[in-house]
Amino acid sequence: MTWLRDWSLSDDVALRLLCLHPAGSAAHVYRRWPRLLPPDVGVVAAELPGHGSRLGEAPLETMDEILKQLCAQAAALTDRPLVLFGHSMGGTLAAELARCLRRELGVTPRLLIVAACEAPRREPRRDYARWLTEDGVLAYLHEMGGTPPELLAHKEFLEMTLPVLRADLTVLAGPRPADDRPVDCPVRLYLGERDATVREDRALAWREESDGDFAVRRFDGGHFFVQEQAADVVARVRADVEHLRMSTAHTGRPS
Repeated sequence: MTWLRDWSLSDDVALRLLCLHPAGSAAHVYRRWPRLLPPDVGVVAAELPGHGSRLGEAPLETMDEILKQLCAQAAALTDRPLVLFGHSMGGTLAAELARCLRRELGVTPRLLIVAACEAPRREPRRDYARWLTEDGVLAYLHEMGGTPPELLAHKEFLEMTLPVLRADLTVLAGPRPADDRPVDCPVRLYLGERDATVREDRALAWREESDGDFAVRRFDGGHFFVQEQAADVVARVRADVEHLRMSTAHTGRPS
């Protein structure tokens, strides 16, 4: 089954934006984005096995398994300049996908945008292992916020959600590909002003992933500001993409 949901409003796009969802979430969180962006920006969202419309599939538990298939499918998007956007776990996946595309295809995205995400190669790495038990996954849901209390008390919701979320956290706790070189493209870091789950020093280490062109954008909200402030976030994405296109037009390379 395809991993990609192509919601582009035109068949003739000038640039593609590939969006990766947070742990335990799904592609639908980006469903509104195409109508908030220029029609020549093609919006594509990845949906991992076990998530959203792929709920009946077994979730994957290693980064290598995800990258092998995601990179192969994302290759079809590289006929146009590619921008990667990832929220939380999606930010980690986006960075590793950028490395994978470079290794496998010799292609580097024009821009990497990461939201509510600490730099994945930061040492020492954040310890996700404490969240891998059933109680730990519940604690993760409470700590991150964004889930209504009535759902956290709903047995069927938890039976459906916890195994998928635990698989995602297992991916984050597990090994990464040996390639730890910077992603060699501009990086934009989006942070929620009230996100207590992301440490500033670890987040700012994204600078080391960039090609030297690094900037931070701040938004009102907690860990899920991307959904809570969707219009503001997409407006910022639009501005960052437009700046990229203008700088590329003038210099032949992004800046």
